[in-house]
Amino acid sequence: MFEILEKDLAGRIGILETRHGKIETPAIAPVVNPSKNIIIPAKIVDLNFPLLMTNAYILKKQYGELAEELSVHRILGVEKPVMTDSGAYQLMTYGKIDVTPEEILRFEEAIGSDIGVILDLPTPPGLSQEEAKERVEETLRRAKKALEIRKGEMLLVGPVQGSIYLDLVEYSAREMSDMNFDIFAIGGFTQLMERYNFVAIVDAVVRAKTWLPPDKPVHLFGGGNPVMLSLAVALGIDLFDSAAYAIYAKDLRYMTGYGVLRFERLKELPCNCPICSKYKIEDLKELPREELEQKIALHNLYVISKEIKTIKQAIHEGWLWELIERKAAGQPAIMDALCRLRKYVKFLEKHHPVTRQPVRGLTFSLPTSIWRPEIYRHVRRLDSRYVPPTCNTLLILPETPEKPYTRYGPISIIYKLIKNKGISCHIIVYSPIFGIVPIELSEIFPLSQYKVSRLITRSISKILKYALSSYLIKHSNNYTKIIFIIDDELINVKKSFIKKLKSKCPSIKTIYYSVSRIKDEKSASQFLHKILNID
Repeated sequence: MFEILEKDLAGRIGILETRHGKIETPAIAPVVNPSKNIIIPAKIVDLNFPLLMTNAYILKKQYGELAEELSVHRILGVEKPVMTDSGAYQLMTYGKIDVTPEEILRFEEAIGSDIGVILDLPTPPGLSQEEAKERVEETLRRAKKALEIRKGEMLLVGPVQGSIYLDLVEYSAREMSDMNFDIFAIGGFTQLMERYNFVAIVDAVVRAKTWLPPDKPVHLFGGGNPVMLSLAVALGIDLFDSAAYAIYAKDLRYMTGYGVLRFERLKELPCNCPICSKYKIEDLKELPREELEQKIALHNLYVISKEIKTIKQAIHEGWLWELIERKAAGQPAIMDALCRLRKYVKFLEKHHPVTRQPVRGLTFSLPTSIWRPEIYRHVRRLDSRYVPPTCNTLLILPETPEKPYTRYGPISIIYKLIKNKGISCHIIVYSPIFGIVPIELSEIFPLSQYKVSRLITRSISKILKYALSSYLIKHSNNYTKIIFIIDDELINVKKSFIKKLKSKCPSIKTIYYSVSRIKDEKSASQFLHKILNID
């Protein structure tokens, strides 16, 4: 039913099968109002959205038994997959609805919904923990009952609730994970997303995803702002729904991939979608209000569609992290959420692929780049698995721009000379990105396949401090001589760090030498003569 094709971070591209066709995830379902639409559903489908969402409760109130005769697809005028909500949003908004969980589930099945959500009890911010706990327990009771009475082929969604109370989110996810739902969902965060509180979203999604079955798709209720989609996908969200395209248009808010703009303040149209390519800003401002809202809604849909396509391409090629960094550079709320990912690097590393084909180099442009799961994986594996070769001398060299170190640049010249002369010397390279890189591992992905900004490499990082100290504590007794080369043109090493290093490894000898000036075998021989007294 759900096949995972590719991964990057915890994000994945997958295929979800329904009665009305396959849905490639990640995907967003624009929410359509069955009574009045700013854009007709058929037009939305024409924009290549593979899934629509509408409200079964509203359909039941407006159409009654006629909806069962017609089917939700005929009412909307589409033959694409349709997901129906059960009325939980109305329950959250108005406090009560006049339908039972069993009635709405039967109705969703009767109208031919491809994906149906059970009538859960949302846990929006503002509830006390006790109130939220009661709602979580009731949702779990309803979930069990729904699975007992379900019929037909409709995919059933089991919502995880708990909101800002992470222990409740975990409890809800653990209990839900034991139930055989086709899709799981995370709810209660619409208001927080409207306030751009994406840090809370990160916390809750990671807590829930830690317990939910990895082979089932996960939906995030109400996540439709393009600026946060890449972040949510990176955490493992596969499906979204949102009416934001229409709600924003009603308020003349113009979506972009980096934030929402007020239409009345626009002097230019910073977009190449069919709407923005066809009209000048002056022409749009002359339109009647209702027509203008429709044009902005269409534009917003194009922006959302483009964002999903960009995210998919990022997963295909392995640059989802870089995409989030681009968003974070222009949106402080996303930067805060990206910084929060540092806390969950172990979670990301667990899901992130070790290699991919074709191989694509990594890019480290911002200080946040050093929290990537590839770095954590390398340091962890080096700590737990690596056994150094038996040599008399350990030579610790600073990272140079040329990679791999065994083939290019000053380190390769030194390495080849040591090898040719049969010198018992083991080289490790210290790097602000990967900590330390034993020379014999330097061609393994991604230790040489990356580009890095000088903003990051100019000084000793916490990762480097930890990795080098850990290595020396574990392996310094393997060597009779340990030499630490400092080249401030490459990496600025502070005296305080050297002092701490010597406290952990008293035998270490530090030498200042311009490694970057080694260009040939002659200059490499002079270097070895100075540090090892070898001609």
